[in-house]
Amino acid sequence: MARGVFAALVVLLLAVAATAPAETTHTFSVTVTISVDRATHRLNGKVESEAPSEFCDGAAVRVMRSLPGKDKVAARVTPNDFSEWSLKSFPAIAGKRVYAEVLQYHLPSRPVICLGARSRTVTAP
Repeated sequence: MARGVFAALVVLLLAVAATAPAETTHTFSVTVTISVDRATHRLNGKVESEAPSEFCDGAAVRVMRSLPGKDKVAARVTPNDFSEWSLKSFPAIAGKRVYAEVLQYHLPSRPVICLGARSRTVTAP
């Protein structure tokens, strides 16, 4: 009887070990920049990361309007293939203090976490 219980326990442990994920989750920092081009009335920037295969470089950028209390989302921009983004200024942000941010997210198909980031604050043209 003890041999049967021991054998069942060994089989159970092997089954659990075989189904356990072998991959570890990799976490990568992200940097987002913002600059002002007053001649063309545009905000420009870039999303950069050390993650391979551009996992984090294509993250959606939120342009936030800096307000007392909670800041407000002014626009959402998707970077191009070179991880650069651009936004034409519009009346709601013209002359206002704005910054760019990227939220933290986890890629569901891969064991990768991209950390969030925030740029410096600038005055929109």
